[in-house]
Amino acid sequence: MNDTKIFTYARTAMKNLFHKPATTSYPFEPAQFPERMRGHIEIDTAECISCGLCMRSCPTGAIRVDRAAGTWTINRFDCVQCGSCANLCPKKCLHMTPGYTQPAPQKSEETFELPKKAQPAGASQKPAMDPEKCVYCTLCAKKCPQGAIEVDRAEKTWKLDASKCVGCTLCASSCPKKAIEMK
Repeated sequence: MNDTKIFTYARTAMKNLFHKPATTSYPFEPAQFPERMRGHIEIDTAECISCGLCMRSCPTGAIRVDRAAGTWTINRFDCVQCGSCANLCPKKCLHMTPGYTQPAPQKSEETFELPKKAQPAGASQKPAMDPEKCVYCTLCAKKCPQGAIEVDRAEKTWKLDASKCVGCTLCASSCPKKAIEMK
């Protein structure tokens, strides 16, 4: 029985002597990532509007958005690279980058400061509803990530809480009658 193990080992050792190594020459050659690799999430902070959709869509709770502080935080250890946040981002400021995150001895969070957007006078980018086109279907209110829109079908009223609105345009893009415009 021992002879069988020795012959198996000898055959494997001889095979490895005369074949190319299975590993690559990394770090001397750039890493080749598989074609369908998801990678890791990256953010373009200049485009982020702090709507919080990424945070609410994250199945593991790895993302936190603090609108008041103007920060976007990700716990890379908790992130499962599903891409749900990138798919739902209305401004497309999140994207999956091929590659692996650097290993670390402990869990850590990466926090990004979001720049304060200076808007020119008169450019509020808030939704405005045309009452002649609106059918009060409540779809805009359901799609609003901040709960800034209230629609009452019975009373035929549409209200916007401008302090909650982040200008993500989801309400305008979800309106089937195109009754909402960003102004």
